[in-house]
Amino acid sequence: MPKQQFKSQADICKKSLDILHKAIEMDPDNAEEYQAGIAYTECVMKASNAIVKAFDVVEPPKTATPKDKTEDVAKEEKPKRTRKTKTAKEPVPVDSKPATDETQSVVESSVEENADLFAMFGD
Repeated sequence: MPKQQFKSQADICKKSLDILHKAIEMDPDNAEEYQAGIAYTECVMKASNAIVKAFDVVEPPKTATPKDKTEDVAKEEKPKRTRKTKTAKEPVPVDSKPATDETQSVVESSVEENADLFAMFGD
């Protein structure tokens, strides 16, 4: 992806150069300023193009592979994936009896503890 970014940068520089040249024609009083912008933009454009070329040298494009090799080597066909059928699991039976004994004893003990707590402070 960085290579594409530098290509884009070079394109932007090219458009900027056109604008700077038109600006010199329309506003010759600031030509010196525009010339500095042109010099800078040309340097950036040259650097961007050099980086793009460097990418081509270091990482050659994939389309540059010889076609003879790709035609001779047959691609191995991958076996098609088969989907496993879902097996329905039987639901686990749930006890229909609520555990009232356990909850009642917990509630009663907490009420007794609270009563003792308030008794400590008095009325």
